[in-house]
Amino acid sequence: MLAINRKSLKMKNDSILAVRTLVISLGATAASMFVGVYGVIIGSSAAEMGWLQSSANSIANSGQLLWGRISDRFGRRKPFLFLGSIALAVLWLIMSSVSTPVELIVTYAALSLVAAMITVNWFSLIADITASSRRGHFLSILNNVGSLGTLLALGAMIFLLHGSARKEIQMPFFAAAASYVVSAILVMQIKEKEHKTRVTDSIRKTFSNMKEHGHFYRYFVAMNVQGFFWSMAWPIFPITIVSIMHFDLPTIALLTVIALVSTIVAQFLVGRIVDRVDRTPLIFINRLMLAAIPLCYAVFNTFYEFVFLEVYSGIAGAIQNVVMMSYLMDVAPEKHRAEYISIMNGFNGAVYFVGALTGGYVLELLLESHTLQVSLPIVYGVIVAGRFATSFLFLRLREPENRGGGQLGLYGVLYRLKHPGMPSGATVKPR
Repeated sequence: MLAINRKSLKMKNDSILAVRTLVISLGATAASMFVGVYGVIIGSSAAEMGWLQSSANSIANSGQLLWGRISDRFGRRKPFLFLGSIALAVLWLIMSSVSTPVELIVTYAALSLVAAMITVNWFSLIADITASSRRGHFLSILNNVGSLGTLLALGAMIFLLHGSARKEIQMPFFAAAASYVVSAILVMQIKEKEHKTRVTDSIRKTFSNMKEHGHFYRYFVAMNVQGFFWSMAWPIFPITIVSIMHFDLPTIALLTVIALVSTIVAQFLVGRIVDRVDRTPLIFINRLMLAAIPLCYAVFNTFYEFVFLEVYSGIAGAIQNVVMMSYLMDVAPEKHRAEYISIMNGFNGAVYFVGALTGGYVLELLLESHTLQVSLPIVYGVIVAGRFATSFLFLRLREPENRGGGQLGLYGVLYRLKHPGMPSGATVKPR
């Protein structure tokens, strides 16, 4: 009887987790992809777009580390998930009513901070209530459910949205608010157990010893150096899409669907071969592919060229998600995996902050003496050159001797690589 009750509880928890993933992907995940476009529509300058992207990304990364330590000390996840869901519902409603770039920047920064609390407690809850023997499989199911929900939501927006008016883009924001109200109700139905974790204070010591782990250190340096030029493009993409190409919201939704479908299909194909080949050449090729994306944004001028670009960036994103995540999990020292990847998170957040801010301000500076049509190719040229040159840092990577033994831990899931060329300039935030 006890075994039956445990099985029934496990199935109930699994069902609630899956339903909640679907609900959030239908609302909040789809809505997050339109935030950058929204900034352009309400008149954000290039510098303000830089602040929008940089503040959100840095807060999302650093916030996970902050909330993770608080949550571990508290020992329970449901209160954070419930209160965070209510707070995000309110913030998405506020998002739909903002009318100035400054209001948007502040609101989205606050939303990113609360979303970080949701993210770390969501995965902590999954880690607490699922057995390690099935956790990886279960996470893959949740990711598939989330991808399906996002595609359905964006597909619906292709038909529901009709232009680029401010009132049009409020629709996905209202859906995001509603999804978090439902989330708050769902998470309270989950049965959790108290799980306090001893929080260590050795992050500084871990950082000082990082050079002793050569595989990880070389990867850490390469990712952060290129991350600067990578993030420079984030505030520029939506400006190109809206102000140069004049794509309306249904078109942007369609391009995003194409990118996501391409990523999902390519991830399936890459995932079948990644464990049987040397990953370091694939990583180098992937970083070179990233250099071509801003070049395409600079020279493409038709819808069909951007369709090709989204298929291309989807393939690049698939290689990135599968190969680089696999490599990271293998080169992070097994006994210190959480600490090492948390350091990677923190530095990525700082680099992305500086990079996105730099991209916005460089464009703003050029616009003082040149038109947007002239300024954008110059900025893209700097980004392409920086991405291309820093790609050669990845030639220093080597396969670790002990490969493939790393289990997908909590911080490994939290370390989510950003999509390389989303047409809205958005980052996928499926929590």
